[in-house]
Amino acid sequence: MDRSYQTAYDEEGLPTLLTVPELAEYLGIGKNRAYSLLREGSIRGFRIGSVWKVSEEAVRMYIREKSGMV
Repeated sequence: MDRSYQTAYDEEGLPTLLTVPELAEYLGIGKNRAYSLLREGSIRGFRIGSVWKVSEEAVRMYIREKSGMV
C-alpha cells in the first residue's frame, strides 16, 4: 500500500502546517532557535508525539507582532 503524503500549501506557498526545519528555513533562523521560540511560547505550536507542528497563521501572527504591525 503506497501512502504518499503531500504537504498542503496556502495561496502564498507557505505550508499550512510547518515542521521545525520548515519554520527555521522560512524565518531564516537555525533549528535550535526555532525550538526555543516554540518552547517559550513566542510562536504557538503543538506536538504530535515528538514532532512539533506550527500553523501558517501562528507564523504570520509572530511576524506581525515582532514587526509592530499588530
